[in-house]
Amino acid sequence: MAEPSPLPAWAAALAEWQETRALPLWTQAGIDQTSDTVWEALDYHGAPLRELNRRQRVQFRQANVFARSPDPQIQDLGWRLFRRTMAHGFDPETGLFSAWISPDLQRLDQTHDLYDLAFGVLAAAHLGAAGFDVAPDIARLEEALSRLRGAEGWRETAADRQPRRQNPHMHLFEAMTALYALTKDPAHLAMAQHCLDLIADHALTKDARLLEFFAPDWTPLEGAAQAHEPGHLAEWIYLADRFTATTGLASGLPLPEMWQRVQDSRLPSGFLPDRDGDTTRRLWPQTEFLKAACVMSRPETAVGLRPSDIAAQLWESYIPPSLGGGWYDQFDETTGACLSENMPASTFYHIDSAIEACCRV
Repeated sequence: MAEPSPLPAWAAALAEWQETRALPLWTQAGIDQTSDTVWEALDYHGAPLRELNRRQRVQFRQANVFARSPDPQIQDLGWRLFRRTMAHGFDPETGLFSAWISPDLQRLDQTHDLYDLAFGVLAAAHLGAAGFDVAPDIARLEEALSRLRGAEGWRETAADRQPRRQNPHMHLFEAMTALYALTKDPAHLAMAQHCLDLIADHALTKDARLLEFFAPDWTPLEGAAQAHEPGHLAEWIYLADRFTATTGLASGLPLPEMWQRVQDSRLPSGFLPDRDGDTTRRLWPQTEFLKAACVMSRPETAVGLRPSDIAAQLWESYIPPSLGGGWYDQFDETTGACLSENMPASTFYHIDSAIEACCRV
């Protein structure tokens, strides 16, 4: 068997940063050692912000990152984190999943958010791929999702929060694609395909813009109630490609046109704005820009910016050596000032998948 091709030097450097800087920080300082939960954020010295409430989806996101590590001890940490969230996240009387927990780990609501549950499925899929028995958890998450099923797609929350958004459906698509890779269950493929069809039918315009907000019947909202987030458009490029790689099925999405639209959205600095028309730029859209560039840089699709150039600019601006394994979250494009006050744990999910994408180039 032929040896795998060595990573390009720039991608190997990212992987080394993750292994030697990021994972040690977020599996040590980033963990509440008394409860096997993760802190919502760290300060710029790497100390936990203990007074912050914690999003349950961040617990799932970090479990997902840890599950994908090659280190068995980190995988086991991800498993403990996931199991605690599954065991304590659901209200015992209503069965609804809480979006937030307090600093003393009390459930603060019964939102039962599609976005949160999608990340539970994603974590379960990758923990299953790492060898953990997630079958009971998958069954519980499937039942939780069934409580949100609507005539077309899924409701945002148990209380049917409005407006409807494409974003939770995008992450459910991501999660079900990963789960199908594990189970080969046609029901999981069907759920992924349904999410894909929703986006193609309602959210993606003829000129390759991605709409974010919708009425209950999937009619797009208009004017100031609508938004275009180029980071999400880039994310769809990557996820559609992973769907095809996993299932062998074409996504049907116009990836070259979407990629051109993403590139056209860049700010003068070369970064993506948080939304079209904004002068702020968070880190996560840049990681999705990088992932899309990895897809679109293959010989059969190569067009536009090189992933290595995007990665170099991203790391220089957002992930300087002075922060160890941490990051700046948001900048003002006009002044160059950093707007974020801490390092949110939730961003590691985006960085982790971006580094994985780079290692496939």
